[in-house]
Amino acid sequence: MNTFNIKIGGEAGQGLASIGNILLRATTEEGWYLFANQDYESRIRGGHNFFQIRLSDQPVATWEKEIDLLVALDKTTVDLGDGELSDKGIVIYDPDVLGEEALSLKDKPNYLGIAFTRIAEELGQKKIMANAVAAGAIWSLLSDEMTVLDSTLGQMFGRLGDEIVKGNQLVAKAGFEKVQKTLGLRSKPKKPQHPGPRILLTGNDALPLGALASGLKFMSAYPMTPATGVTEYIAHHGKAAGVVMEQAEDEISAINMSIGASYAGVRSMTSTSGGGFALMTEALGLAGSAEIPIVVINAQRPGPSTGLPTRTEQGDLTFAVAMSFGDFPRAVLAPGDVEEAFYLMGDAFNLADEYQLPVVVLSDQHLADSYTTVPPFEPGKIEIRRGKVACGDEAGPDYLRYKFTEDGISPRLYPGFGEGVVISAGDEHDEAGHLIEDGQAREKMMNKRMAKQKLVEEKALAPVICGSDEPNAYLIGFGSTKGAIAEAVQKLNKNGCKVQGVHLPQVFPLPKSLETILQKPGRKFIVEGNYSGQLEALIASRFAWKPTGSIRRYDGRPINAEYILAKLQGGVCSD
Repeated sequence: MNTFNIKIGGEAGQGLASIGNILLRATTEEGWYLFANQDYESRIRGGHNFFQIRLSDQPVATWEKEIDLLVALDKTTVDLGDGELSDKGIVIYDPDVLGEEALSLKDKPNYLGIAFTRIAEELGQKKIMANAVAAGAIWSLLSDEMTVLDSTLGQMFGRLGDEIVKGNQLVAKAGFEKVQKTLGLRSKPKKPQHPGPRILLTGNDALPLGALASGLKFMSAYPMTPATGVTEYIAHHGKAAGVVMEQAEDEISAINMSIGASYAGVRSMTSTSGGGFALMTEALGLAGSAEIPIVVINAQRPGPSTGLPTRTEQGDLTFAVAMSFGDFPRAVLAPGDVEEAFYLMGDAFNLADEYQLPVVVLSDQHLADSYTTVPPFEPGKIEIRRGKVACGDEAGPDYLRYKFTEDGISPRLYPGFGEGVVISAGDEHDEAGHLIEDGQAREKMMNKRMAKQKLVEEKALAPVICGSDEPNAYLIGFGSTKGAIAEAVQKLNKNGCKVQGVHLPQVFPLPKSLETILQKPGRKFIVEGNYSGQLEALIASRFAWKPTGSIRRYDGRPINAEYILAKLQGGVCSD
């Protein structure tokens, strides 16, 4: 695998995202595979942020620390990035922004000063076009000609008119030629020989897109980083798919509106992060008791309380599994990448409908905000299964919403689609939905509900396996550690170790097939992004099992392959 890593750093408000988005679209069109992640502080202006893009000639699903091209819009980026540069790494900086601090960089090899804003203004353009100058400068190290970048700028700014498009193309060319003139022609990053069609998405694009493909018809949510992108996507695209999107006044209203829509018969969901999820717990219990399907996306960030609102962590696993107070059937899924996020939403809605229970889909800031190139999705692969729906005589005047059945699943009647009356309650109830108090009826109804939990466990999604078929060691994880584990496994196997990666797309209830893997000989390490080892504890409580060791990260930054290998320190293959 040949990779080329670009890091653009600076303060909030300096246009990092604009430069990054231009490059993402252009490099995707040029044919590279890519993975891009963002690191930003919880502030509108100032601070230190960066946008990092990893280009490759093969599919890539995680980030690397070593940088080949550093674009510094502030001195902090130069200071922090200097130790991350590869042997032939190049630094492009704006001397007008750095001021006197730029003098110390002037004579350094492979350091190039380009006054982005000044170039734009000297060409008679607005200073905001400095971003296009920077994009052109970067592009000169990726390609020998401007065709694709010009096309990208045309697509991005076409709605603003020809004058704006031509202005951006003009200043981008100036940045392009400035680097070529100073550094000369250099070898370019290797591209795939036969690149097929690909799309560029974040997790916050793929999750709502998967929901739309799964038949979503109602969503209500209250904005909360890093889940807001899901809400914005549905708000922007949902109308074309016949989806009603309602921004609620708070998370309590959001989930209760979504439960109400589901009660009425449509597929519905909400999205939030840890603090908002905490406010939803009572309503999740209502959905469990009343057996109303609901899907909740929880995009995790570091807690407790406000924590680090723009960083990443996997600290809500135990909370999501508990979901609310009391016992009721539930399921928790955890996609590991953009492609899995799309298709897993189909599983989430089918689980919710077929077993009439709440399903939580655990994302996190790293998955939510990171970009990946993937093959075009195939919506036809998502099968829509609504479960047992009452019709005909079953929906007549004698309809029982909570009818006792052999499998614990009672046929659903959508209100108004039959003569029967649909009574749902959060209080304990009988088959008709009427409130009860006697212990025998309570026990029978609890057994009915929990019978569904056994069915969900029996059909739990199988682990996703990568690496050696005859491993001596295993790396086990969930969620956004998937790409990091896969790359670490690949590197370990290349160096002679026999290692297998085990990714869990369903973390509750855990698949029984996981126990088979755990009982096999070999060292086993749990990889997760939290302090307390929540996945390790969950597996231990289910299978009475303890791993060889654990790799945990809880500083708000994402795990990558290098982090895993450094923590293992060779122990994965030692005797």
